[in-house]
Amino acid sequence: MIRLLTAHRGTAALLALLALTASLLVAGLPRALEASLDESAETLLRTSPPLTTTLTVNMNGAYNFDPPKNVEQVTRKDALWRSAMPPSVQGMLDGTARYGYLTNKMQITNGRHRYLYLAWVNDTDSRIRYVEGKAPGRSDAPKHFEVAFAAKPAAQFGIKIGDTVPFEGYQATVTGLYEPLDPDDAFWTVYNKGMSKVVEKQEPLADEPDHYITGLANGDALASGELDLGYSWVFQVNPAALTARNAREVLAGVVEAGDKVPSARQGTSVTTGISTQGQGGVSLATGLDQLIAEFLDRLSTTRALMAVLLGGLAVACLGTIALAVRLLGARMHGSLSLMRARGASLRRITAIGGGVTALAVVPAALAGAGLSFLVRGPSLPMLLAGPVALAVAAVAYACAEAARDHRQPLNERRDDIVARKPSPKRIALEILVVLLGAGGVQLLRTRGLGDDPFLMLVPALLTVAAALVALRLYPFPLRLLLRLAARRRDAAPYLGLAMAARAATGATLPVLTLLPALAISAYGAVAADGLGTAQRLAAWQRVGAEIRVERQQGIPADLIERIRRTSGVKEVVPAAIGQSVAEVGFRGRDAAVVAVDLNAYRRLVAGSPLDIPRPPAGGALVSPDVAAMSSFDIGWPERMTVRPQGKITSLPGVGSPDLALVVVPAMPQHTNTLLISGDPAAVKAAVPAGTVVRTMEDELAQIAAAPLTSSLMTGLRVVTLALAAYTLVAVAIMLISGAAERARALRLLTAIGLTGRQARVMAVLEVGPVLVLAGFAGLALGLGLPTLLGKGIDLSAYAGLRFGDYPIDPVMPALLAGGIALVALAGIYLGGSRAKSR
Repeated sequence: MIRLLTAHRGTAALLALLALTASLLVAGLPRALEASLDESAETLLRTSPPLTTTLTVNMNGAYNFDPPKNVEQVTRKDALWRSAMPPSVQGMLDGTARYGYLTNKMQITNGRHRYLYLAWVNDTDSRIRYVEGKAPGRSDAPKHFEVAFAAKPAAQFGIKIGDTVPFEGYQATVTGLYEPLDPDDAFWTVYNKGMSKVVEKQEPLADEPDHYITGLANGDALASGELDLGYSWVFQVNPAALTARNAREVLAGVVEAGDKVPSARQGTSVTTGISTQGQGGVSLATGLDQLIAEFLDRLSTTRALMAVLLGGLAVACLGTIALAVRLLGARMHGSLSLMRARGASLRRITAIGGGVTALAVVPAALAGAGLSFLVRGPSLPMLLAGPVALAVAAVAYACAEAARDHRQPLNERRDDIVARKPSPKRIALEILVVLLGAGGVQLLRTRGLGDDPFLMLVPALLTVAAALVALRLYPFPLRLLLRLAARRRDAAPYLGLAMAARAATGATLPVLTLLPALAISAYGAVAADGLGTAQRLAAWQRVGAEIRVERQQGIPADLIERIRRTSGVKEVVPAAIGQSVAEVGFRGRDAAVVAVDLNAYRRLVAGSPLDIPRPPAGGALVSPDVAAMSSFDIGWPERMTVRPQGKITSLPGVGSPDLALVVVPAMPQHTNTLLISGDPAAVKAAVPAGTVVRTMEDELAQIAAAPLTSSLMTGLRVVTLALAAYTLVAVAIMLISGAAERARALRLLTAIGLTGRQARVMAVLEVGPVLVLAGFAGLALGLGLPTLLGKGIDLSAYAGLRFGDYPIDPVMPALLAGGIALVALAGIYLGGSRAKSR
């Protein structure tokens, strides 16, 4: 075996290289994908609002029989809640202890529309610096507290050191004024927003807004007082602790946490997504469950789609390695035939053929599996099954080929005059594969991809079924071409097609390799391009123009003119966008109101993917839910009567499905939004501070950078390129496999006057039909897969909008298939010249 391997070291080296790269891809790509998915999970938690990702245990002291009476009891409760969390949730917590309590709002006795909160938070002291006075302590007087205020809110309320603030039968003496060490820290901006500033809020129908100030009190004094307190224990999560593999377990743990929080004698409830009060005044509030559930939806689609692509890649790898194994078997055919003629048993011949292949494949597969550990990602032992399966399949195929080729001694074979016919078993197997592919597609369209392993393999199985059907249909157009070529006086086309027809029985493996590879690579290119197009459309729809400028207090006419005159600004369309109540029915209907010149808006977005309706001759465009009214009133941007003259379902950048939509003619005096085409940098420089500027490109970048989206796009591109590379290698091996026989035929024909041009034509016509068959069938199937699979693979979550029938651009897949075919035909053409010259 060593001698045979050495004698055919070039072919063995090619086989080893293919085995190494295939093992590295099938083990390394999933590993890299898992790392990308883990990074997406971490990014999701890190970029989400902090209050969404925390788990907060709330206790209302007014509904609790035994609330904590001092700081020590509150601290013990923190440890109790933490230990009661399920193990999967405990593994997510970052160890930060944050808890405290707050009174209900209390009106300051000598202040109209002024209210006071008293609070204590465990880690406040390390986050503040006293600019005057000292920290509050305990007071011996009944209904009396010592408090400290943030300096700026105290100045707004006119509060100074030593002042006494009366409130609802109590008194608070000011002992200190402090400043936050880091005002931008989440402690002040997220968790305790009211402690460092005055909160202003105007109740409905009120004439003036209410003002709220929060004072820090001594923890023990506040807890032991008679005031009703709301307690909260905030548990922060470590974003790096969430991975693609434990996300489902963490979600189950969050849901289970409500039963685990120990308050059995008082009753405990869990509310995920929102906070509601449970029996005993205890509840668990978090948005982590909704966040993880959305992540799991995307994760399932990502894994399923990548399984589809990796399945196609596995088919291409197996087919290409099988072609290389067959090439090595053809190189060893003479030596093995001689051994067989000298009396070697079929078992020995089979062992030698498989052993030589194993010497080339097994070390390379193990090396590829070892190199995959250099790829950044989690260690998943199951990924080693891919390289092992490739090696076993290659050795098994080599043994089967050796046994089939040398089943009979050389002098008993009649392959030259007896055409090989497919066995009934093979025909039955092919029919089964076709039925499984068709049935799987129907299941995929009706049930969706989900986590079913069979459905994940359906697209790859469908490509194999399509290749089998193409192989069965292949002889019919070939016979027609033979008849047409027989009428020509030039014999070269007929001879080339006759050689192609003779080689048709050996085209099974090349077609089973090339067609699935081209189909899946074309599908990957179509999906990537369609996803990019849909994301761009979603960005346009969110912004409504290239640039969108918004200002709550309105945009004056002089600012609009200044922006219009700014260099780099092409066109500006003013609009008034807000909400009102459409006075229809008994209670009215909440509506989004847009006052804009639709003709100017249409000119602004001409050439973009947006479709803006034409304005009616008079009146307004309204959504179908209020279109039946002959007229109705709205109160914004001013009191007016709306007369519907047409229907509109949506307008880019406006409203939501819960709101009716009303589009009226422009009202320049109420402009609060500008829709602009031009240079975003120039617009940003021209607007005053506090103005919101949104651009389509920024929105597109935000959509594309969303967790899992970039992972999916990268995976699509990598697998598509890998499939294209393996397709080229498979074509090269196919050409090399028939080169010797092709050269012998051309040498014989040269003796009777075959010219160089005819030799090249024959070479192209011999191999060209198989390439054309695989290329066109694979390209057609790849372009048709989005339609065939339908909503079975739904990428809506990645596009930012409904993404069912995404646009199909055949340019890139066609260029890919055409480029491979041209390279192959050029190689055949040049090879025919060289064979003739020899």
